[in-house]
Amino acid sequence: MEKLFCSVIKEFEKKMSGDELHCIDDFFDFSSKRFRFMEINSANNQCIDKFLFMWIPKKVTNSEDGQIEKYVKSINSFSKYIRENYDVIIDEKTNYDISEIKRICGINNEFKRFLYNPVISYSPMIIDFDIYKKKRNMLTKDMFFTMTEEGYFTLEEIFRGDFVILKKMYTGRFIKVAVDKNIANKVKKGDVLFASLRQNPFFSWEFVELYKYYSSNVLEYIKANVTFW
Repeated sequence: MEKLFCSVIKEFEKKMSGDELHCIDDFFDFSSKRFRFMEINSANNQCIDKFLFMWIPKKVTNSEDGQIEKYVKSINSFSKYIRENYDVIIDEKTNYDISEIKRICGINNEFKRFLYNPVISYSPMIIDFDIYKKKRNMLTKDMFFTMTEEGYFTLEEIFRGDFVILKKMYTGRFIKVAVDKNIANKVKKGDVLFASLRQNPFFSWEFVELYKYYSSNVLEYIKANVTFW
């Protein structure tokens, strides 16, 4: 029987120390929940991409403190290890990948500000109660809104620097939604988001919640219906 992917991560972890050990330990925790029974010969880019482009942007609040570079360096070391020892081909991540992860982290932070997300930190849990009150007041106005949409959307166009055109996955509906200029400056065509929208009495749409925001390079995983976590 082939070794399990997670057991190989643990095997590699013994060679690490300091920051790299911390990063690989996070990768093991992530993989043990999602790829627990996968054999090493089945490992592919998906295992790495989901960790870097889906897990890290939800966990890293400051994209400029060098933490993302440490994660990518550690993952590249692990990828090299399994290429050399198990003949498993996983692509090495580049500076472009680092900049994409940072961009997604930046967009998440801008949306938190734009939508009055009161959570400052998830670990440990820290909440700004002034922002919480603003968010609660915003949600109490829902009775004045006529329609809502929730689901996965692809970003199709950036319009005038303060609107984006979204296309709802699986239905193909196009919706023009108002955004902050700081967000419009960071998003790209092809990005994927899981969000809740509402239409006001003047028939324009706005965001209520942003649950997840992804780079286009994970679209194939979402379409495969394997990334709803």
